[in-house]
Amino acid sequence: MLRYLFVLLFAVLTACAPRYASQSDSGTPKLFRTWWRVERIEGEKAEFIRGQRRDMHIILYSSKKMVGSGGCNQINGSFKQSPGFIRFGPIASTKMMCQSGVMARDRAFVKALRKSRSYRINGPHLKLYDQSGHEVLRFMAVKQR
Repeated sequence: MLRYLFVLLFAVLTACAPRYASQSDSGTPKLFRTWWRVERIEGEKAEFIRGQRRDMHIILYSSKKMVGSGGCNQINGSFKQSPGFIRFGPIASTKMMCQSGVMARDRAFVKALRKSRSYRINGPHLKLYDQSGHEVLRFMAVKQR
């Protein structure tokens, strides 16, 4: 009997799991605790390229800490946030060596994070904008890994 109860409980919990790492009641991913994979940097597609170690991404936490990857190096730092506003503080990075194209894009990603001043979540996308309102980064919420 206990075995069937466990199976039923497991089925109910997995059926109720959110689509994204963190999802609001409206179905739109939340800013915090969501795996945000980079889609565009300064308007350029950010597809996975040869020599890249992992997806370029960030995860933001309500404690105002950020972790992620530039594709080659792991990054972490802090940020200030209020509705619609975001500003990253110092960003630390590991110092791994990768192919030159991967390294250049890794640096461009961190540079774009530093330029970010505002954000908007639209469906599964998080968009970061610079001081003049130009989109510097676009992310897609992905399933938790």
